[in-house]
Amino acid sequence: MKKKSALMALAFAACVSAAHAEPFKGTIEQVIEKMRDYSASNNTFQVLSKQPLHIRLSPKMVAAETSESVKTELLRAATYGVYRTFIHTHVDRVQVTARPLLMVINGEHREFVLLKKPSATVSVSRAKALEVARQTLQVTSFSQLVDAHDMWTDKMENGRYVNRKPGLHKLADDLDVDFSH
Repeated sequence: MKKKSALMALAFAACVSAAHAEPFKGTIEQVIEKMRDYSASNNTFQVLSKQPLHIRLSPKMVAAETSESVKTELLRAATYGVYRTFIHTHVDRVQVTARPLLMVINGEHREFVLLKKPSATVSVSRAKALEVARQTLQVTSFSQLVDAHDMWTDKMENGRYVNRKPGLHKLADDLDVDFSH
């Protein structure tokens, strides 16, 4: 009976430990490839500078997208870059530039063209991003923005969508994301 209780206690401790596991850490290239939302192989991700860290994220879009939809996707990409960087790397400052990757269809041929405008850009320190997360998303650490599988928590999701509170625009404004047409 003691063995069974000890095994159950160990299993419970392992579950609790896994639920509170530290997020994956690595270089920004490793992080982006592991998350699989963007990739250097399809031109949706590029390191523009390593020191200081400056990355480009490019959501894929079609010409029929509304200007508001494009703005939303670029703001989402910029905030994604900020928080994935600080959750999963040890850098102290990041600049993220989000530019659309437009799908152009010519007959049966499809290609993606990286546009210069519109764009969303943010340059932020780890301390400022954490302060924004504390005030806007009501968390005390970056690790509270992801779960044990490095998926966004509800608190982070509340800052990624325009129809949730506080919403994407509030999070982007608080981070001082600059959107230009």
